[in-house]
Amino acid sequence: MKEVSIFSFKPQPGPYETWSLCSELILNGKRTGKYVPGFVIGAQYAYKNLYLIVTSWDCPYEESQEFILLSKDLTVLCKKHIGHIYSTVLLENHEPIAEDQVLFHCSNDTDILVTAKSGLLHSSPPFFTTKKIQREIMSVV
Repeated sequence: MKEVSIFSFKPQPGPYETWSLCSELILNGKRTGKYVPGFVIGAQYAYKNLYLIVTSWDCPYEESQEFILLSKDLTVLCKKHIGHIYSTVLLENHEPIAEDQVLFHCSNDTDILVTAKSGLLHSSPPFFTTKKIQREIMSVV
């Protein structure tokens, strides 16, 4: 996957507490009329005719991540939510490790390996992996 910087969100008006849970995607500075969950884009990648966007809500102590796979026309093909109430999953870093895979490093030594194929998000091994498994994945690739 290739890291890109082509997406942003249209700012929402009013106080944070009144915002919609979805924000409008801006592509290369132009409004798209397409909405996805989140207030902050933490990562964005392109792969063939797909985009992978990782978003969050900038909610202290309860941060979670949304992994969203989009088609070229920005239709949501698949999404996976990582996190739950009273828990924090902060995206700390990310790196492509194969043509169709990105490894996301999150808080609490949680690594998430995402594979994009055929319009679906896959994870292997289980969606949450450990540092030990990460090293094994890296040595195989």
